[in-house]
Amino acid sequence: QIASFKRNEKIDKKQPATPTRAPSKKKTATYAPTTVRRLNRVQYFKHKELKNYNFWKTNYPDPVPPLPKDEDVNPSTGEKLPPIIAYVTTLTKCAPSNMDYLDGAAVLLHSIRRNSYGWAPMQQQLKENQQRKREQTTNHNLSNNFNPKSWPNYGGNGGRYRYRAYVILNPDASPKNEANKDNNSGDCAKILENMGYTVLHRPPLVPLYEIPPSNELAATNNTYYDELQKSGYVGEQRSIYGPLSRPHDERPDLLSYNMLNDGCCGYDELLKLHVYGMVEHGLAVHLDFDSLLLRPMDDLFDVMLGKHSSNGKSVPTLPIAKGPKTKKPDFSKPIHAAFTRDYNSVKDPNPDAPVGIQGGFLVVKPSLEVLDRFKTILRRGEFLLDPRKGWGGKFGGFYGDMTFQGILPYYYEMVAPEGEHNEIELDRCIYNQMADNPRKSTHRFPRATPLDPEKMGFSDTTKCRDGREDCSDTDCQRVHPRDSVTAHFTFCHKPWDCSDGLPGTVAHETCSVLLREWYGVRRELEDWWLLKDPNFKRAKTWWDNIDDQRNLYWKAETVDQVYEHRSGSLNVSTYLGYCDSFGENGYR
Repeated sequence: QIASFKRNEKIDKKQPATPTRAPSKKKTATYAPTTVRRLNRVQYFKHKELKNYNFWKTNYPDPVPPLPKDEDVNPSTGEKLPPIIAYVTTLTKCAPSNMDYLDGAAVLLHSIRRNSYGWAPMQQQLKENQQRKREQTTNHNLSNNFNPKSWPNYGGNGGRYRYRAYVILNPDASPKNEANKDNNSGDCAKILENMGYTVLHRPPLVPLYEIPPSNELAATNNTYYDELQKSGYVGEQRSIYGPLSRPHDERPDLLSYNMLNDGCCGYDELLKLHVYGMVEHGLAVHLDFDSLLLRPMDDLFDVMLGKHSSNGKSVPTLPIAKGPKTKKPDFSKPIHAAFTRDYNSVKDPNPDAPVGIQGGFLVVKPSLEVLDRFKTILRRGEFLLDPRKGWGGKFGGFYGDMTFQGILPYYYEMVAPEGEHNEIELDRCIYNQMADNPRKSTHRFPRATPLDPEKMGFSDTTKCRDGREDCSDTDCQRVHPRDSVTAHFTFCHKPWDCSDGLPGTVAHETCSVLLREWYGVRRELEDWWLLKDPNFKRAKTWWDNIDDQRNLYWKAETVDQVYEHRSGSLNVSTYLGYCDSFGENGYR
């Protein structure tokens, strides 16, 4: 079983009676709860995880709603409708005191909508609305208040593929969770559903800790909890012998404990892997809330669905990465995944250094078999912690290495059976553009190239983050957004925090354009919701089922609030009235 799972590791049948690894001479790991305080912390997190599992005593994972039939045709043209792409994002927690990031979710969804099949450019929709000359029901002459110059500069002409947007929830963010009713932690999911997202409750791929037997199971008649309990837990099947075995002085639950706080979101980050379970769709895209589509991803979808040959192209012209880990794509075979790498998280850049896959962008062909393999990886828990060599002893030592950003390269480079995977590493300046600097900085953290190093207090070094001698071909901070397909607000910081766009650096121009584009999508979204007459009701179609929600925007108090939120004074040409000052307190 082990040999079939890990094709690169041969198992010697004559295994020694004792572990092959010599006992460590180091002190017991600092995790060992030598104090009451440390022990209490371990118990607290373990209790919190087990409490979340109780949610599945009375709930089941949500099924994906049925998709329209493949033979559906456009009633206006009679042409067969294109495939529906699943766009997936993840909500792991909800803080009702600060929900500005939900604006990110709304803007992300609209950027998907305006670059998908069935969308007409806003200028065209505005013209059609004015031609109807219907009597407005508010005191605002909305058509005259629209300013197309405030709308986005890129994309917005529709696309060749349909879409459906999903958000994956865990119990901490679920409105169904009784534990959330006192603190309103389920409100975010309700808001996302009203925006147009389909909410899907999903459990962890594998429980982080062993779930104890429940005496309540018979009373609830919920067989799923029993299945979850029997699915094992992280590290349950860790080998006793060999180079990947657990050291004798390492606590059995050390990996689980460290996973709780790994990367941005801890173990919950692995909920993103449920994108592989969206088998109802031919393709599924996972994006973070702080992402933005600048134009359609149709060329990538064509290649992954095998449609590029029908366009008369012998070799697809996708922007492929140029890093030392980049494999040459084999376009003669199906492409199973597309991603970008996160060279910014590499601590000691060199061509052989392990590199994670960036966690904010992933396109896959869903497969339950692949999803099961990830579950097996977690149950085996072969992550070397001391020293931190990572999954399989090779994929670690970078940000997020225990969870999403580390487990993906481990799967594709070591675990996936030969011939059953074919993936593309895309140019990160074009897809998942973050305006990052390809070189290391003298600053302790990654920084954009300063225009005045002496004034800024840091400068670029000569070392490329991907280990090459020359990395000028991936200088994303100098790539204008007009050339990018998707953006990810990490280095440029969050638009809903009224980012300053990294002034004094090379990245400032790129970040400012990206920020302006985000606020432009927000403006277009608001104008689109305000555009239609509340009495105008068109037939329900496959691509737009939110006319009812849009009509809420015609309430007078809502319209007043929309325009009031556009009255900020900070650099209106970039922030379009949505900011009074830099920082999260300046966002309107």
